Amino acid sequence: MEPRLERWRPTPATVAALGAGVGLARLCAPTVTDRDAGELAAAAFNLDVAHPTGFALDMVLFRLAALAPVGDVAFRVNLCVAAMGALTCALAASLAERVAEGLSARARWACALAPAAVMVASPTLVRAWTAVEVYASALLAAFAALALFAREGSTAVRRRLVASLAGLALLSLHTSARPAVALALAALTLAGARSLDARRLTARVAAVLALGASTLPLALWLPIASRRDGPVDWGDPETPRAMLAHLSAASIRAAYAGRMVSAWRLPDDLARAGLVVGADLGAVTLALAAAGALLASRERLGRMLLAVALVDLAYAVAVNPMGIVDRQTFFHFEACVALLAVAPCAWLARRFAAHRRADAAAPLAVALMVVAVARRDPAWAGAADGWSAPEMLGGPGALGQLPPRALVLCASDDLCGGALYAQHVEGERPDVTVLPRQHLAHPWTWRRIEARRLGERVAPVGRDGAPAAAVARTHLLLARLGDRVRWEGGVEGEDPSVRARWRFGSGETPVLAVPMATVTDVDRGAVRWVRARIAAPPGAGARWVGAVVLFAAGSRVARGDLQGAVPLWEATLGLDREHVSAYTNLGVAAARRGDLRGAVALTRAALALDAERPVAWRNLGDFLRALGDDDGAREAERESLRRR
Repeated sequence: MEPRLERWRPTPATVAALGAGVGLARLCAPTVTDRDAGELAAAAFNLDVAHPTGFALDMVLFRLAALAPVGDVAFRVNLCVAAMGALTCALAASLAERVAEGLSARARWACALAPAAVMVASPTLVRAWTAVEVYASALLAAFAALALFAREGSTAVRRRLVASLAGLALLSLHTSARPAVALALAALTLAGARSLDARRLTARVAAVLALGASTLPLALWLPIASRRDGPVDWGDPETPRAMLAHLSAASIRAAYAGRMVSAWRLPDDLARAGLVVGADLGAVTLALAAAGALLASRERLGRMLLAVALVDLAYAVAVNPMGIVDRQTFFHFEACVALLAVAPCAWLARRFAAHRRADAAAPLAVALMVVAVARRDPAWAGAADGWSAPEMLGGPGALGQLPPRALVLCASDDLCGGALYAQHVEGERPDVTVLPRQHLAHPWTWRRIEARRLGERVAPVGRDGAPAAAVARTHLLLARLGDRVRWEGGVEGEDPSVRARWRFGSGETPVLAVPMATVTDVDRGAVRWVRARIAAPPGAGARWVGAVVLFAAGSRVARGDLQGAVPLWEATLGLDREHVSAYTNLGVAAARRGDLRGAVALTRAALALDAERPVAWRNLGDFLRALGDDDGAREAERESLRRR
């Protein structure tokens, strides 16, 4: 007889990877989007230093992806992010298959593919997998560690691989990767420790530390890149102290110290977290995951998934509540919940196995997939934004209409990052200088002021790093460069001295304003300008960017005509129903025209979305007092003082 070759047979992990990969690739944004996409893509393309914590591994991967001859440079990086999402789905399928171990082939397949379907239907995850971000690699590393933890075979080999992942997670990836990797490494390191004497246990721990340290040199990217003084250079991490500050995100922790580990704020933050997670996963998935959490305590893998989910939830709510509204957290929590939701399906199948119904898990897992996919919101995919960000914030948008040698004082990640990408990847408007005005006191920001661009040399004032220096340098640039300055934001600056001295009117587009200029039809017609540049219906990122532009234009109009700004703020809410400041300002406009009850309703709507608004609480107190509700006014004033 002729020997026969064994045919390749697809596995659930392979199918999950291919299906998710094709789907996510089709959903990728064609270019840069909102948030950090522009900055990260520009930093990777120029081999520069991204914002803390630097994300060295992401920069390497993104730069390699940028070499692919496919579409826009940012689109190539978006495809890299999508590939990492597909690999994460494959690992999730592999882990789910272990949860369904012992079931029929049909039931195992259904249980294995269900978490991938839940994950690619989550707005939070699909956003992170279809536009340039650093969360995809962190989630991939975490699931790789979980897969190694759950895998059978040599514990020593798995321990070494997870130790290497730990080194990457510590210094070269987003911080969210660390809990899962650390828990998996601890479990593998302590496996069988009771049978070891002190010397052998010490040797094992030393080996783990050595392997982890072997991947740390990748972080040397930061000082080497920083010495080049490239266009994207955050923090000058060229000394051990500066590098430690960058890797530990010291500047970010200092900026948000008042919102981190604040016990009395936890109920509000937990409620907001529940709303986001509920909107992402739905009641069916959460109910199954809750049952799965009870069942998971019996299994080693289940306990690990539950621990990772709870740690990520605690971190998001207590340490990083600032990321909840922008969906920049909960990635690991939602992925683990998707896996835990499979546990009840497998449990039911085992219960029915005695009654010859071993396939009982399959219909339930398939139903979970159908419900998850049916709930998906296509607006969160990067592709839904189209070319909105460049049309508004990139070369042809914010920069394209500027006069020669203009100076842009930007404030948002969207414009600052979009301008970096336009200038230093696409080569648009090399004569324009773009500076994040909140970082003017830092030398790595001030270095971008070059005489060949501005036509004159401007020496800094004040001490580097001092808040007073940032304000002084803002005044210096506004006074020295005058009508060449373009200002991003609302009516005036954040600092009271800037508000007192400078006023800003219409620029060439509603994105940027001119100091000491009047408001013109450019701002009054911002609704038409924005709608012409976003798709219908707009994607989530396009809605966000468009709402920011409309709100800023309305704020400038309101300086001379408060009621004239109302249509702009209403259009802001038409794009972004969760734009808190638009509700607040509409409340003020309602009060000015005598509608105090409407003002109270609008202000309460703002506070329901974000209770961390002292100005809104103070306004609410004023409105309630005018209505004769002194008790309510006193309570609102107390909240304003608490949250200031």
